Amino acid sequence: MFVKAEEIVRMEQLYGAPDEERITVEMGEREWALLKRTQTRGRAHDVTLYVRRGDDLAVIAKHSYAPGVYRAPSGGVMPEETMEEGIAREVSEELGIAIRLQRYLLREKVDFRNGSETILWTTHVFTADPVTTVLAPTDHNEIREARWVPLGEVSGPIGKALATSHSAGLRYRGYLHRRVMESLARLEQR
Repeated sequence: MFVKAEEIVRMEQLYGAPDEERITVEMGEREWALLKRTQTRGRAHDVTLYVRRGDDLAVIAKHSYAPGVYRAPSGGVMPEETMEEGIAREVSEELGIAIRLQRYLLREKVDFRNGSETILWTTHVFTADPVTTVLAPTDHNEIREARWVPLGEVSGPIGKALATSHSAGLRYRGYLHRRVMESLARLEQR
């Protein structure tokens, strides 16, 4: 895993201690092969960004996604990057904007499984405010579209599309969105 324990401690000191949970996600052969390809140099994590502009959330669609399927942007931190540097790079590639991190919201430990094989994965979820708001992804090979959508749409029709997707990875992203909304609701009640 690229993200070292001391870097996680530093991020918690700066942005708060996240909620933490562990789940298991069973994957089919095709998705499993894709996940294994993302593990260059031992990568076993992603950073996921909930960038909010009022009641809107910045979301992305990859070229392979069906119409109406969107999710929060995410990606890996490179070994030579701090988490903040990796987050800024991923947001630039996938959304084309600058952000200001607000909170380290969630650390989701995932056991991705395919038969008897398991990949231990960690998703680090952060909330952020946009510094710029015109979405213009720079990674056109990966990202088909980025847009602002109302949070209710992400929890409603987009969430339903994720939950019913044939893709275990997209169903995981739908689950992650529900967890993020629960964590945000708890924070607002405090």
